Amino acid sequence: MRVRTLSFVYRYGRNLYLNVTNRCPCSCVFCVRDSTPRLGDADSLWLDHEPSLDEIMAELKEYDLDSVREIVFCGYGEPTCRLDDIKEMAKAIKAETGKRIRLDTNGLGDLVNGRDIVPELAEVLDSISISLNASNAEEYKEVTRCRFGAEEAYSSLISFIKRAHASIPDVTVSVVGGSISPASEEACARMAENMGVSFRVR
Repeated sequence: MRVRTLSFVYRYGRNLYLNVTNRCPCSCVFCVRDSTPRLGDADSLWLDHEPSLDEIMAELKEYDLDSVREIVFCGYGEPTCRLDDIKEMAKAIKAETGKRIRLDTNGLGDLVNGRDIVPELAEVLDSISISLNASNAEEYKEVTRCRFGAEEAYSSLISFIKRAHASIPDVTVSVVGGSISPASEEACARMAENMGVSFRVR
């Protein structure tokens, strides 16, 4: 596999991931960026600047998109820190490529942006993956070390998931295997079932 020094777009499995920011309101105990700068075919995902739409589109053209299943906003930060930019990018990418667009998010975008962002996301996304990470607010605070208060953050996250389910076609919530107890993983799976969304352990 050829390793790319460019860090805005990288391939991992059958998907292309867009690394649009390193900013994040969390410092999760399991975060991959604490252990390696590399993922997929990217040499480093630490950004020296946040990429523009033109930079993203230029890198996408270097890939054979016929073999790509989805284009995913993810990377080494929380994409909704650049909400307006990712909406613009998603529209342009969909128009140019016709590919499914997914967002991987910690689900705290409402708090980051100070408003309900789900209607805006629903206009541009085919799929969303939301990090649930814990079965209650106290555990969530321990695992994510979020800058927002535990109750505020967890309540906002759960509300975000429910509203996403009502507006976005494909919603998955996830936890990181081994970061919480098996009992808590099971509780998260039940929560996902009760909210009508898919669940996975990543």
